[in-house]
Amino acid sequence: MSGKTRADNWVDGLRGIAALTVVTYHLCSCFANWLNSPAIEENGPVSLFQYPFIRLIVGGRMAVALFFLITGYVNSFSTRKHIRNGDTSFALLNLSKNTFTRTGRLVAPTNAALFMGWIVCQLHGYRLAAQTDSFWIRVGAVPPGPTFGSAVWGLLQNLTLFWHGGVGIYDHTYWTIPFFLKGSMLVYVTLLGTTLTQPRYTKLIIVFLYLFAWSGGQALMELNIYAGMLLAELNADYGSRATSLLSRPFSALMIIFGLFLASFPEEHAEWRPWSNAVNSVAGVLVPSGGEINRYVISVGTAFIAFGAFFSRDARRILSTPVMNFLGRISFPIYLIHNTLIRTILSWLIYRDSAMKEGLHPVDDQGKPKYLERGSALTFAIAIPMFYMMLIYASYLWTIYVDPACGRAVFWLSKKAFGEDDGSGFTKEEALKGSLKT
Repeated sequence: MSGKTRADNWVDGLRGIAALTVVTYHLCSCFANWLNSPAIEENGPVSLFQYPFIRLIVGGRMAVALFFLITGYVNSFSTRKHIRNGDTSFALLNLSKNTFTRTGRLVAPTNAALFMGWIVCQLHGYRLAAQTDSFWIRVGAVPPGPTFGSAVWGLLQNLTLFWHGGVGIYDHTYWTIPFFLKGSMLVYVTLLGTTLTQPRYTKLIIVFLYLFAWSGGQALMELNIYAGMLLAELNADYGSRATSLLSRPFSALMIIFGLFLASFPEEHAEWRPWSNAVNSVAGVLVPSGGEINRYVISVGTAFIAFGAFFSRDARRILSTPVMNFLGRISFPIYLIHNTLIRTILSWLIYRDSAMKEGLHPVDDQGKPKYLERGSALTFAIAIPMFYMMLIYASYLWTIYVDPACGRAVFWLSKKAFGEDDGSGFTKEEALKGSLKT
């Protein structure tokens, strides 16, 4: 996609924010997992980063919800726009091709990243990470396969069975990606079923599906997918005119309220009055057995996205070059950040301890112990270095890996949809003609 096309794409800004939030959430999970609660302990003090809004640095679940919402929006908007323009035949062609190409552009880079993670693992790249005092890092520091055959078998499992909804062996943060694939398929099926419905009934159907997902406890994926599809419907209707539908204060209040709800803590909501109040209200609205945290955050994320949609100021901020750049590298950030955490960042944080005590330290009694993290100064130097390397590596990914994956998907798409069959028409043109009445 050209830079000109992306210039006004405020959704890219949301995508970039979501990617960076995932990274900060995982860093806090590594070294300050107490931030997942609204206080340091029950009836205890509250740190600065545990207050509402500020605690969004650990808003990992908000970021995941935002990714799902964007998936629903992006995967449905172009098809819905063609339908609005009365070109139903082309809309169906567009839907068919999008189902193929967007799936390929999700699977190919993910499998490429899985393969790279597998290589790092087999080269003992996570050896130091396995000895750190961070439980979150140790969990992901899997050892290499005992034999070459078992290592290859583990790789094949990750490239295939992982897509059935499993957790990746070589990167446990990939658990959401199969859900993105399933969410995309949900979008395509819904689009197909509503291709010929009138716009107002299409919206009613999506709202019904949202409520149906709510009652069924589907707060992780389906709530956000349908919210994104509804946003695409509104954008197809109003486009940039949406910023004049609501007043600036009202759209700003929507965003602020959404940020407040998205601040809902992952653990121990009852420890603070503000989170306990939200928890009490949500407990009445959320169906029995549902994850209150995910419901609250999904609703908050929807308010943020819809508020930005109606806000000219928010769109302008989210469409700045920096935000668009972060949006372009958001998926590489998601794919490679954990590998860098378990290798480069672990080395930066635990280097002094490893050099002093070796990779298998023991205490005074000769019992194994974990490597100790560095000082505050170490973190002050290491974290900015990590972010610079992550952003640069993600940028390189968009230059070298993404284009290669795109070419492979494009080649498969040409083969799957066919070229000139000898009659002077492409199969796409023939299909267009057959769809006309």
